Amino acid sequence: MADFQTPAEYFQNRGTRPLKHFGQHFLAQPATALKIVESAQIEADDAVVEIGPGLGALTRFIIGKGESFHLVEVDRAMVEYLTQRTSAENTTIYRQDALSFDFQSISSTLKKRLVVLGNLPYNISSPLLFRLLEDFPAIDRAVFMVQKEVGIRFAASAGSKDYGVLSVLLGVYSRVAKLFVVGPGQFHPPPRVDSMVLRIDFFKRAPEGPGFEFLRKLVSKAFQQRRKTLANSLCGVFGLSSEVLQKAFEAAGIDPKRRAETLSPHEFLVLARLISQAI
Repeated sequence: MADFQTPAEYFQNRGTRPLKHFGQHFLAQPATALKIVESAQIEADDAVVEIGPGLGALTRFIIGKGESFHLVEVDRAMVEYLTQRTSAENTTIYRQDALSFDFQSISSTLKKRLVVLGNLPYNISSPLLFRLLEDFPAIDRAVFMVQKEVGIRFAASAGSKDYGVLSVLLGVYSRVAKLFVVGPGQFHPPPRVDSMVLRIDFFKRAPEGPGFEFLRKLVSKAFQQRRKTLANSLCGVFGLSSEVLQKAFEAAGIDPKRRAETLSPHEFLVLARLISQAI
């Protein structure tokens, strides 16, 4: 396997720059990259997917771990670079947008849940988390570096100003842990904000309820206008009358005058279950 270059070496040798439209900020600190990979606790029989490997900051520490390794990279130049440096038979490189990657298909083919890692471009962090939640049965755990304020939202608890739709959905389907913060100076080029590394452990079984899309629609509707009470924000959702919705609130033991940000993920799940039964 050829040596991986530092970001500064790579761009200097080619006379090019990171692409702004891909949101490219390359981790340049090997010790931090190793810490991220170690946080995933990759086992010998794991199937690992790395999102946006770029110049291989994490890749160099993942190669040789796990049973199979899947790299998902959208930048053609990075794919060519990685191809020259990852010749192992158990490694596959996909040139595509991570948001269109079929995690479920890989999991089904390999008959195991996946370990997903990545230094995520800030513009795809939330869409990718929604995608992983949709493919919940295929994902075992994930370790991501994201923009710090985004990481805080992902891990937020009910009642905080950062609590929102993804906080709820992640709370229903997984356990999120904030690991450590990474400063701008560890990247090339430096971003304007701090980053945060998270570990997300997805539960082994989906909770009893109406399913992800139903829950997502309900929670999204509840948070659409945060200052509204639940009774007002959910009025008409799924075509329900106010009377039927009121009965669901009563059965769930939830005051309809509460706002969405005060409900725990479990309370949202219970409410979604009762509403789905009333349809």
